[in-house]
Amino acid sequence: MPVGAVDTTYSRFAADQAYVQANEAFVRRLPIESCRRVLDLCCGTGAVGQIMMGRAHEASYVGIDLDPVQVELAERNFARLGFAVRRILAPDVAAPFPPGRSVGLIVGSATDLGFPDACFDVVNISNAIHLIADKAGLLSAIQRVLSAGGIFSFSSGFYAGCWPPVTQRVYYEWLKEATAWIARESAERVARGEPPIRRQRGRSQLSPVAYGNRWLDPAEWRTVLGEHGFEVRELAERPVVFDRESLAKVGSYSGLAEAQLAGYPTEIAAQALDATAGLALQSAGVEAVVHNWIEVVAVKR
Repeated sequence: MPVGAVDTTYSRFAADQAYVQANEAFVRRLPIESCRRVLDLCCGTGAVGQIMMGRAHEASYVGIDLDPVQVELAERNFARLGFAVRRILAPDVAAPFPPGRSVGLIVGSATDLGFPDACFDVVNISNAIHLIADKAGLLSAIQRVLSAGGIFSFSSGFYAGCWPPVTQRVYYEWLKEATAWIARESAERVARGEPPIRRQRGRSQLSPVAYGNRWLDPAEWRTVLGEHGFEVRELAERPVVFDRESLAKVGSYSGLAEAQLAGYPTEIAAQALDATAGLALQSAGVEAVVHNWIEVVAVKR
């Protein structure tokens, strides 16, 4: 069973129909039509940012992400849509913003918001806020860079209560199947005279972040936002149905693969999750799973 190539960027999942529809529905909640400056934290390939710019017809956009590979993909995606894209070295040199519609991209951390005070009308973070441990620090920084009455929005598929019992079972079976897949691949390598696939515990920096941070439930999110000067206008949970194709696409993403199968080479982990998504569903006796997403729209008081 030779190992085939797999795209480990976020591009496959970003284009998945279930994911796209969930993002479009989320962005429809946002009152951003007249906004002028949008900040998109953990922007990835710009998938949600592009939807936002399709509704905010007068806006300029700044996206920031730690992964230079995803930022490179975002640059291509925005340029393909006809936007003039500039690379910004760091938040503290982002201003002055160019007039008119533009896209600026930064390789950097969502927790390092060295922008001027009150310079954005919207700050968004899609499916990544659960990765940030210091929620208080993040919300304080977002408060500072938002203008009065500015919008803070986020979505996340990882919060307390997001997984129904059947979904939890599928994900458990998925890890078992993927680990068995890696063991078979390793044995075949050894049979060919090649080194085995080794797991190095403690190698992953993402796994402790993804699963070490405590996930908040919707009521806790409402409380913590209120404590940091935000008025919650909408807080909803959206059920998103992921079939085998959807699971395979998100499984091949390097970020998920590293977190789920920490210690294995990321490319091997991605291939294993891609290959075994269908087996996980079959083992649980279902054809798809429901993964709930929280969607929040708040304004700066």
